[in-house]
Amino acid sequence: MTRMLYITFEPDNIKGQCYPNDTLLDVARRSGVSIASSCGGRGICKSCIVYFKDGGAPPAIKEDIDFFSQKKITKGWRRACCSRPIKDAVIHIPQRTRVANARISIDGADIWTCPDPVVKTYPILLDGGEINSDSLLAAVKSSYNGDLKHISSEILRALPDLIKDNWYKFLLVSRFGEVISILPSTSKIYGVAIDLGTTNIGVYLVDLRSGATISAEGVENPQIPYGGDLIARITETKRNADALQEMTQLTQRKINDIIIGLCEKHAIDPLSIVDIVVAGNTAMHHIFLGLSVEGLGLSPFEPCMEGPLDIKASNVGLTIAMGAYVHMLPNIAGFVGGDHTAMLLGLRADKEERTVISLDIGTNTEISLIHRGEITSVSCPSGPALEGGNIECGMRAAKGAIEKLEITMGEVIIKTIGEGPPVGICGSGVIDVLAQFYLSGELTQKGQIRSDRNLVIEGGVYFTQHDVRAVQLAKGAIRAGIEVLLMAAGLQADSLDKLIIAGAFGAYINVENAIAIGMLPDIPLHKIEQVGNAAGAGVKLALLSYTLRKQAHNLARDSQYIELAGTKDFMKSFMNNINFPQVNLEEKQL
Repeated sequence: MTRMLYITFEPDNIKGQCYPNDTLLDVARRSGVSIASSCGGRGICKSCIVYFKDGGAPPAIKEDIDFFSQKKITKGWRRACCSRPIKDAVIHIPQRTRVANARISIDGADIWTCPDPVVKTYPILLDGGEINSDSLLAAVKSSYNGDLKHISSEILRALPDLIKDNWYKFLLVSRFGEVISILPSTSKIYGVAIDLGTTNIGVYLVDLRSGATISAEGVENPQIPYGGDLIARITETKRNADALQEMTQLTQRKINDIIIGLCEKHAIDPLSIVDIVVAGNTAMHHIFLGLSVEGLGLSPFEPCMEGPLDIKASNVGLTIAMGAYVHMLPNIAGFVGGDHTAMLLGLRADKEERTVISLDIGTNTEISLIHRGEITSVSCPSGPALEGGNIECGMRAAKGAIEKLEITMGEVIIKTIGEGPPVGICGSGVIDVLAQFYLSGELTQKGQIRSDRNLVIEGGVYFTQHDVRAVQLAKGAIRAGIEVLLMAAGLQADSLDKLIIAGAFGAYINVENAIAIGMLPDIPLHKIEQVGNAAGAGVKLALLSYTLRKQAHNLARDSQYIELAGTKDFMKSFMNNINFPQVNLEEKQL
């Protein structure tokens, strides 16, 4: 009989049980230990490096021998996804491998719109006596001529107690004719807008009457241990039959915990939250709902559903008002999901009269061309490299990450998050590294490092030839997506009135460096605008205004979609844009 093994993870000293054939990554996931895993545990990246303390490391597999030096192998360095413990062990997780405490930018500013939520409120005062659904609906009709059709089953079960507890004086909340909540008469009503991203989740607590954002919080998506990008997580559901359910439960639990925490912070009863709107890309939308992502794993990348959806909050693990609903903003097609719909709404694309490219850069980059009143969208598989994934010294945007780099007169000048010593490189720093080393002549136009060694930055942080290639593939895919949209409309880059970069990552990149490596077209800088989290603004608009929620539905329905996978135009443009643009290095250096 095989003995149960026990693994202790440092620096947090969390102990986990290791079953036969478990990898270290399996044990870490089950124990709630966060370890970076850009590829989802498939053994094709280098993000989950750890080391066994005090011996006890299992024999290294060939890929680890090729990756680590013999000295590190001897000391017990391994990749967590490829290592199966053979005895009790203490595992140290280096700072670069940890995924906690990343910088997450959430814009909690108010947005300006006239509140017109889907929920309606009716102050009610009853005289007592027998209480049932018919008498309650009749009271509303006689006082307000309200068109209430029925009472939510969740409310109906507790109806007498709810009314008696409030001494027959209460606030009735309805949604499209359905009574969804009964609250104390002096209650305010709140809603929650959720921007469900592949990497981060933004949650906004909003006053539905005033439109004010009461509080906001951003956290890392708890699905990250299952893969740094969408494809890795979809692949994990095929490898592990329980992965979809596990990711669904993790996501729902995390969102519910945030909502409860925000309410406690501001002394708000969670039962006064009467509406929620969620925007996520197609895969996040499906995983949150527990829908199969199998169709998204193969061309033509067909989702289970695309249109808007209303589902009871209790059915997705959210403990708010008894009969409240969660509204899922509609997906457009393929991987262009409800988050892109929210971004378009946040930018008010329905009112845009200029020729505009808007893009949200991430592990999956969605791009839209707005031209002559029409919207055409694509999705680019940019992968995790632009967020520090699949980069040997890459890391999330956390303390110690190099976020800016400049080479002046041969001197490398860096800026780290937290102003401390460098630990690794995050996404904005990755773009700077390529641009600055290319412009200084250390990289060829094809992306080859001119010396026989890595690009040395500072403090043991470096960039390898493999890292350069990973970023070239990512930036080539984004640029090709832009060019396919322009070609389909018969336009050139100089035809653009505006290029809008949305998203938290896009807010931090150096636009000139992004142009220098060819990720963005070389257009005048005044035409490029970094707007931050437009999807977050859009999902708040859809929460506060039923009119704008319907407009979001229209934007998704009327958008055209081009599937890039396998198309000749995309592949041709992609190959043409892997290399860096030709520049006069002497002029740039001057």
